Amino acid sequence: MASRISRPMISNKDIPEEVICYDIFPRLPFKLVVSLKAVSRRYRAQLTDNIRFATLQATLCPSCPALIHIGRSGRESSRYSLDVLSSTPSIVGVPSSGLDFLGCPIDNAHFHILASSNGLLCIRYTPYHIGSLTPPPIIFIANPATQQAQPIPGAPQHLDQNRALGLVFDPLVKQKFMVVQELPFTITNDMITEFRFVTFSSDTGRWVMSDTLITTNIKPVRCDKVVYASGVLYWDYGEDLLWFDVSRSVTGSIKMPWKLQESNFEGWEHHSIDVSNNGMLMCTTINKDGLTMYQLMTIGDHCWELKHKNGWKNIMETSGDAFQFCHSMKLRNGWQKNFCERWFVRPLGLENGRLVYLGVRLKWKTPDRVLRYDMDSGKVDNIGKELGNAFDWYCTFGYRNSMAALPPIEVPKLQDGFCDGKSGGCICAIEGNTE
Repeated sequence: MASRISRPMISNKDIPEEVICYDIFPRLPFKLVVSLKAVSRRYRAQLTDNIRFATLQATLCPSCPALIHIGRSGRESSRYSLDVLSSTPSIVGVPSSGLDFLGCPIDNAHFHILASSNGLLCIRYTPYHIGSLTPPPIIFIANPATQQAQPIPGAPQHLDQNRALGLVFDPLVKQKFMVVQELPFTITNDMITEFRFVTFSSDTGRWVMSDTLITTNIKPVRCDKVVYASGVLYWDYGEDLLWFDVSRSVTGSIKMPWKLQESNFEGWEHHSIDVSNNGMLMCTTINKDGLTMYQLMTIGDHCWELKHKNGWKNIMETSGDAFQFCHSMKLRNGWQKNFCERWFVRPLGLENGRLVYLGVRLKWKTPDRVLRYDMDSGKVDNIGKELGNAFDWYCTFGYRNSMAALPPIEVPKLQDGFCDGKSGGCICAIEGNTE
């Protein structure tokens, strides 16, 4: 056998180093870029702690969207970890599923993802209750791809821990992030009639109450998910969609597509709002008839466009094997009725505007089995994953790998810190006036 000859790496002198590092590398998928650090010391230096490269990578690399969530590692485990759902796991993922990079005790606390935007996450750390000595929750801004995280100052004092929040991060626009939470300001006859918005911006380090408000009539249901699409935040209020244009400070609400069609789903209906790969808001609905997807075309005209629809009969005939774990009733009379009576099916999220992830569980008895539905082919695949346990109902968020550095959080120059407590200036001034 001929011996292997070790050859030194010869750089291509026809391609300038500037082009390689700042035009070619930023366009490669995240995992491939990370692997290039092992090629040479020069590349490792260029790809590590380089703000210019990180900014370019965050905007030029293939979107390779995925879903991300935090859950317990196993049915019997109390430790939380990150999990990425992707059809391309070889190029999308995080270096470690552990949460040690947050820098807080991870064995005696709950963790939840609150929001996701262009590679950054808001993660809430809540210590187990130990009486009066229980530490307050901590809200982190984090980048799991770079394993960086920092607490958001003042978050426990200024955010309602029982409400969802939105995260705004556009690495091309400005190196800053914003956190936005809607605040029901007036409730009349079991309807929310007025909203205002609490905001935090990293470039000021201050919490303020926005002057923007909306007068509406929305049922006070629990909102678990807020998504950011093309400059607008959307809150899912069941039958209604609350929106807030961050740059223009304009807000409003629209009805979900099935309400505009005057359809009423009871019991088995589940839906999810997500962002497609072209930045459009999508709404996936599952009911006893099947799966339907709509795209929000315009806000002002309440225009939803039907993008896809498929019935359970067609889905089962095409991909019955993917559902074999939950029923053997495909050939029996009334299998569809029995299926709907025994099982929950909910959309977890959308990847690439084409792949819908589904969570399927026996009612209140099993964790979600994760299936992936391809809208182009109509086929369903069982990807062999479970979410959490039978008692948890995890929310998944759209995610993309980004090497963007965490924007610095400015320290306010005012003597009283990150809020002034004045009317109209901070939530602290009106906290007792929301009833």
